Amino acid sequence: MEEIQIWSTFAAGRIGNTLGVIALILFGWLALRYAAAVRASEDGNIIFKGLGSVFALAGAWAGYNWSVESQNWYHGSANALAALKQGGAEVSGEATSWIAQYGGTNATSADPITIVFWVVVVVTVLLTLWAPKK
Repeated sequence: MEEIQIWSTFAAGRIGNTLGVIALILFGWLALRYAAAVRASEDGNIIFKGLGSVFALAGAWAGYNWSVESQNWYHGSANALAALKQGGAEVSGEATSWIAQYGGTNATSADPITIVFWVVVVVTVLLTLWAPKK
């Protein structure tokens, strides 16, 4: 494999990952809208509240997993470039910088910003669903 193939594979993976980001943002928005609708409804019983809670928690879990996957695209490409370099191939200065920044072990947890984002979404949904109206 050549350096350009690694960069192309990374870029192609990021396209799909970007669609995942859009889906997760819509997922969070939908959870917030659902919670607001249940709160405003006179028929908002415990079943609807429970389903909304599960929906928000499932979205947060998906967002957490997306974050780990997204970070590992960076680590994987850096490690592939490092292997290419260690195999004797000449790599660009950009590749060397990429290896220095992202090379090493894969991520095992989400980045802090993602965690804060989903905690805020879930807490907002849960408070909207379960907090007393007055």
